[in-house]
Amino acid sequence: MEKGTKQVFGSLIVVLFGLSLVLSGLIGSPKMAVAESKSPYRNVMYYGDWSITESEGKFYPKDIPADKLTHLNFAFMDFDSAGNLEFTDRDAAVSVAVGQKAAMGGILNALQDLRAANPNLKIGVSLGGWSKSGDFSVMAANDASRANFVRNVLKFVKYTNMDFVDVDWEYPNSPRDGDLLDNKEDEGTPNAGPADKENYVKLLQDLRTGLDAQGKTLNRAYELSVALPASQWTMSQGIDVARVFEIIDFGNMMTYDMHGAWDGVTGHQTALYDNPADPYANYGLSIDGVTKYLLSKGVTPEKIVVGAACYTRGWDTVAEGTNASQPGLFQPVERTNKNADGSSSNGADNEKPLVAGDGGTVGGIWAYRSIDTLKAVTPGLTEYWDNIAKAPYLYSRETGAFFTYDNVRSVTAKANYVKDNGLGGMISWMQSQDKPTTTTKRDELTTAIKNGMFGAGKLVGNTLPYQALAMDMKVTPYSNDGTGYEITITNKEVVSETSDVLKPVEAAAKTVKLPRLYIPIRDGEKLIATDHKAGIVKSENGYTVIDLASSDARLIKPGDSYTFRLKSSVAPTDLKTVTLAQRMTASGQELGQQVIYEGTEAPPKVVDIASPSVPSHLRVTKVASDGVVLNWDASRDNVAVTGYKVYRDGKEIATVTKPTYTDSKIASGKSYSYTVKAFDVAGNISKDSNKVTAKIPVNKAPSKAPNADPVGVVSDTKTPAKSTATSNLPETGDTSPIGLVLLGCLLAGTSVFYLRKRH
Repeated sequence: MEKGTKQVFGSLIVVLFGLSLVLSGLIGSPKMAVAESKSPYRNVMYYGDWSITESEGKFYPKDIPADKLTHLNFAFMDFDSAGNLEFTDRDAAVSVAVGQKAAMGGILNALQDLRAANPNLKIGVSLGGWSKSGDFSVMAANDASRANFVRNVLKFVKYTNMDFVDVDWEYPNSPRDGDLLDNKEDEGTPNAGPADKENYVKLLQDLRTGLDAQGKTLNRAYELSVALPASQWTMSQGIDVARVFEIIDFGNMMTYDMHGAWDGVTGHQTALYDNPADPYANYGLSIDGVTKYLLSKGVTPEKIVVGAACYTRGWDTVAEGTNASQPGLFQPVERTNKNADGSSSNGADNEKPLVAGDGGTVGGIWAYRSIDTLKAVTPGLTEYWDNIAKAPYLYSRETGAFFTYDNVRSVTAKANYVKDNGLGGMISWMQSQDKPTTTTKRDELTTAIKNGMFGAGKLVGNTLPYQALAMDMKVTPYSNDGTGYEITITNKEVVSETSDVLKPVEAAAKTVKLPRLYIPIRDGEKLIATDHKAGIVKSENGYTVIDLASSDARLIKPGDSYTFRLKSSVAPTDLKTVTLAQRMTASGQELGQQVIYEGTEAPPKVVDIASPSVPSHLRVTKVASDGVVLNWDASRDNVAVTGYKVYRDGKEIATVTKPTYTDSKIASGKSYSYTVKAFDVAGNISKDSNKVTAKIPVNKAPSKAPNADPVGVVSDTKTPAKSTATSNLPETGDTSPIGLVLLGCLLAGTSVFYLRKRH
């Protein structure tokens, strides 16, 4: 998906084109980091950098319902053929205000604050996209350019402290011209060719190798994902499915835009199942069809993430047809509307005004949050439900307008399908288009998806690693003008990046932001501020807490120093330790902590005889014939929790270091009870956690579409099998100026291909 109208391959036309953090926001003692635990599914969402503009209602990161998500993709990052990264909107990424008083501007910095407050959330960058995939072919084909690209991506995710990289190459071996009427910045894919298939694998493998190596150095685990087309034909031409899925952690299947105004007959753009009444049903343009195709290629189900749409697509004038209960569905379309350049189109009016070069083609595109407005301005627009496809649509018998979309009912059905078939989760385009419910957060579909897969409880938290900065601190006792300590903090980091992308993100990463200091209180001593330079000084939970957010030390850039004084109620000697924490907003969660000073008053070590706290909220988060997934809340300890002992039916079966375990040694139809104990390095063991029970289901076949035979998988790698139902399809007559070359296919008379548009 991309700003403006985005094209993706899918329905029939006679042409093929391609497509360590702490939870301590409140003043107090330094806190333990949240331990990592794997969620059974993924709720993945795109956030476009244009979301902050007027066109999207100034939707800022702070209003993302992050507590409902596991992954958030920053979209999109561009690059050139030499592998150098390029912002699509530099100001939006790193400098402009984004609806909150923050230490530094831009979306990328705001995402740090968002994730700190929501440890269940992973953030990542999506590379390419529909209009910015033009340089993939040349870059990936050249060893030096590909290596440069990988180096730059690794630096970017390190500086922005991201958790994953998403490659959105649309699409390998799918040449097309840029659709400049719809998006003047659309690069197209003019250099795409057969070599892309192998070079795509090389690129992913190089990224995988680099991410794993950097993760080992930084003590963290990076994920690698890809965005893939729903069209089986497009995948067969440019994507070695089996090899790609061996490399990546998960694949985001773009099972939306599978029908749209480029078609001469209506259909569902994001159906769960194929409806046999659809003349294109044999092509598997549904979640079920795509899933079966991938499984036939040996893909692990847990790596398949299927898509939902937070927007509509629509046709302007559609015949009612003879099915009174489902009027307009799978019916022919008249070309009665016009694009911004005056060319004719099947598409219904968009929510946004037509502007050549910035949304210049009509396609019936409305945000999900605006559907009530769409109904109000379209006489007779009525909602219908296709119980076979498990998909809603809107049709007006008065005007002939037809719109296809997702709603709460359809995304809930998709979430159930994910669970029933052991898939990896769901991905949605895009957050700004979702509908707000009770707050400014746009969350109606997001919440339905989350609750459908995970239930109503909180999502599992992750370890949020932060790299310590090179810092120096000098503490000098003074006795003139009272007694106390003069403290000088020096940021010893050095910046070296010069590129337009890496320079600002490196500077942000190496700058101390809204610092807060924690100093253990000595017996009988009280520290207070001498003047405004010390900020706000309080005593909390055995610590003197110095909040410098309101002082001149709001930002301490690389190479800078800051000096302030604290008055002491007793004769000063030295401080025990000083711990530095940072924030992106004054009221936000801390972005990690690090000890920057250890004085002569450091406390002596003591013998550890205290047991860790009891693991709490033990729960079964997934039960399948091949395993039981357990998660629990991390224990606390006066020193550190070393690990956990897992017990089944009273017997120890495993020792793990993180609060999650998958029991794969199970038998179909049996029941098992589980408890967990925590232990520390001194050997102290906690009491038993709460007990949970799991009933193992009897093996069953994958779920099938109701009221419909399974859709056959297209296996011909040259041309999709031509359905007899296509012989009477209406011609689209599409004259949209996007460089489509129809003549060869028309002369051949036998090839049937796909084209898709996506916003």
